[in-house]
Amino acid sequence: MRDRMEPQVNTDKSTASAKAPKTAVGSQDCSCAEARAHLEAFLDRECTADLTERLAQHVATCLHCSRIADAETHLREILRSRCAEQAPPELRARVLGRLSTLRATAVSVTTTSTTTRTQASASGRVVRIVESRVESSRTIRMEGD
Repeated sequence: MRDRMEPQVNTDKSTASAKAPKTAVGSQDCSCAEARAHLEAFLDRECTADLTERLAQHVATCLHCSRIADAETHLREILRSRCAEQAPPELRARVLGRLSTLRATAVSVTTTSTTTRTQASASGRVVRIVESRVESSRTIRMEGD
């Protein structure tokens, strides 16, 4: 059974080579698998210039990948429009008040190391030795804007 994401493959080599997109010298054609693998980065404009060019050319010439890119773009627009709400003023005031309180609070951070070992004394008694060592200590004071 064929993968639903794969476009139909034309077995006629002469037709396939005639429809193959032309690319710049030194660059390779982009496959549907590569386009799907990099689609999110491509839509977020996080690809290298060469990859962006190859993906854009592939999406422009491949009906299947073009539809996938359009569907993903449409989904992102829907999500963006649904996330446009702002918090109620009371909640914003509470959060900002709490943040300003936290900014004015000093925080002390101390890192300690504890080692426990058992040792026999000269008289033959077993003694448990616990050593604690302060490895670092610092105070962070966060102040308002």
